[in-house]
Amino acid sequence: MRAAVFEGEGRLVVRDVDDPLPGPDEVLLEVEACGICGSDVQIINVPPGHPSTPPVVIGHEFVGWVRAVGDAVQGVPIGTRVVVDPDPKCGACEPCRSGRPANCVNIVALGVHRDGALARFVTAPADSVYRIDPGVPAEMAALVEPLACVVNGTNRAAIRPGESVVVFGAGTIGCLFIAVFRASGAGRIVAVEPSSVRAEVARAVGADLALSPEDWAARRGGLLPQGADVVVDAVGSVLPQAIEAAGMGGRIVVFGMNGNARPPVHQIEIVEKGLTILGSYISNFTFPAAIRLVEGGRLNLAPMITAVIPIDETLAGIDRLRSGEAVKVVITP
Repeated sequence: MRAAVFEGEGRLVVRDVDDPLPGPDEVLLEVEACGICGSDVQIINVPPGHPSTPPVVIGHEFVGWVRAVGDAVQGVPIGTRVVVDPDPKCGACEPCRSGRPANCVNIVALGVHRDGALARFVTAPADSVYRIDPGVPAEMAALVEPLACVVNGTNRAAIRPGESVVVFGAGTIGCLFIAVFRASGAGRIVAVEPSSVRAEVARAVGADLALSPEDWAARRGGLLPQGADVVVDAVGSVLPQAIEAAGMGGRIVVFGMNGNARPPVHQIEIVEKGLTILGSYISNFTFPAAIRLVEGGRLNLAPMITAVIPIDETLAGIDRLRSGEAVKVVITP
């Protein structure tokens, strides 16, 4: 089968690999569609902005069909359409047993440390799959995984009706935050995004305003003179700007990941404003909620899909994401 394989620093190759076989507690999935995540881009950056274990097939935002099951698997019929939590939790480590599965210390993530879904077939633990309605378009179903992560982040932000929001970055994660905040009854939502393409998508999914960083700096005082109630760093490197944008008692969700970023932080502003800074990482019992949102059509996510392309065009899709020309590129194997 054809697969997108991360082979080492800066090297992603689409080539033939052997079809995988499921272990006793695993299922074999035929991939229908897989989105390219910002973390996939970070994995192949030089230097890498996200850890990975090469050689590995990347890709973890996907929907597929169960084609075979391991000997120990029960309750997952062949032919079921599913989405997958690519971060299987062990359930036994201290964070898991303390009710913090997103902090599991034994995660072996699909598409990062074990083969993922930018391929025709992938194996996954049977207890990590979730059924999804066959009527949901494949590109929408492939958004469930990042949406589940964002629902975790919005739960942590605890948005209240009418509260103001600033989201830095209008890629996939930023736009999903905007859509969920809008559905949750937020007041004014401002997206800060340098790409005019992504800014347009941010407005389409629910932002009242989408401004360049320069326009935001010039207009911030007039738009939100008291600062924002909730701020999201969906970039992974703009915590100082998020602190500056937050109002008294504001909550900041730090979601974007960039292992190379070391921004200076004006710590006294955190103290004087009484800010709450919340790191949010992967999903946390939030796949069922994300599936309901997608199946119910409660969020306007279609504008986020920039392109659906075949697997042999994966590198071109990554280039579009790097340039800011795309929000979400979906691969069909």
